Amino acid sequence: MSNLNDLRLFVEAARLGSLSAAARSLERTPAAASASLKRLEKELKVRLVERNTRSLRLTPEGLLFRERVAPALALLEDAQHAVHFDCADISGEIRLTAPVDFARQWLRPLMDEFQVLHPQVRFTLLVGDTVRDLVSEPLDLALRYGELPDSALVARRVMANRRLVVGAPEYFERHGRPGHPQDLLAHNCVIYLSQGQPYRRWLFQRRSETVVVEVSGDRICNDGALVREWVLDGVGLAYKSELDVRGDIEAGRLEPAFRDWQGSSAPLNAVYPGTGPRPVRVRRFVEFLTDRLGE
Repeated sequence: MSNLNDLRLFVEAARLGSLSAAARSLERTPAAASASLKRLEKELKVRLVERNTRSLRLTPEGLLFRERVAPALALLEDAQHAVHFDCADISGEIRLTAPVDFARQWLRPLMDEFQVLHPQVRFTLLVGDTVRDLVSEPLDLALRYGELPDSALVARRVMANRRLVVGAPEYFERHGRPGHPQDLLAHNCVIYLSQGQPYRRWLFQRRSETVVVEVSGDRICNDGALVREWVLDGVGLAYKSELDVRGDIEAGRLEPAFRDWQGSSAPLNAVYPGTGPRPVRVRRFVEFLTDRLGE
């Protein structure tokens, strides 16, 4: 059976793309890291990585091995932490990042409630709609919407969520309500700028039917909260996370544009940097968010 330390070294090297970086991360010497990888390859009788002086690249066998080993290591490390730390007092700092709308409407009061339960916990919250690099920045956790393509990150789904088109009642009174997604072509749409690209292609589903509409409008912005505020002002329509506008809909400030068309899935995920052990305070906080938001 493979040495757990060898497996951890391989997974960390795959995550960072560098054997020397993995050695530093795990506080090992470069020679020990190189010996660990060679030992693992010898035991498996396959080459896991292609190395040069600056970086490493996983072979097809290495990619397959990482896909199977990384989740297993995460489960094992969670079990070890549960045995050693779940009965301990929760204390220390949680560094996290979250989108603007979600942070202001949902995360802030939930953080306050968690600190009442665990007064020794401290938070550092970085708010913004830009996706931050969890590998290079000292962050414990990111809360993100949408499906996550990056397999180097570990994610836990906090809650299901979808996007929908919303507008202010005053806007619909002036401009009418679209009956079909294609009718959006005649409406002013406030467009969110995601990772430097305007998010113009809005997807809709109704039973087995799928429609994608490329909308246009006179305002594009990379701040989701500002997009919401423009829509509240009656400027136009926006394609927003249901969670971000739930309170506005319940209060009558915004209305869904469609009753029978659903937007794309945008689940809320808790994303962790890599497969290393997570402090009990971070795991407890994510469990707390999942319980509260699922109510």
